[in-house]
Amino acid sequence: MSFSIRAMCRHGELVHRRKTSEAALKKAREMSRTGCYDIHIITPEGRDYASSEFGDLPQTPRTQRSVQTDRTHRSTTR
Repeated sequence: MSFSIRAMCRHGELVHRRKTSEAALKKAREMSRTGCYDIHIITPEGRDYASSEFGDLPQTPRTQRSVQTDRTHRSTTR
């Protein structure tokens, strides 16, 4: 399952992929701060969310997020 973040920047179109909707939203905000525009997040099912619809983006289920958080925590504490 992968979310795509598409945006236009001064050198053309950029596409990034993230595993969760929260990570995709974080990347979209980062891209906006760096001057990208026309930012969209596309869900694994193909639903396209424009930046004005980011509030409607479905949340990643807690069980999937907690597994990823646990893995991240373990790798940073070693």
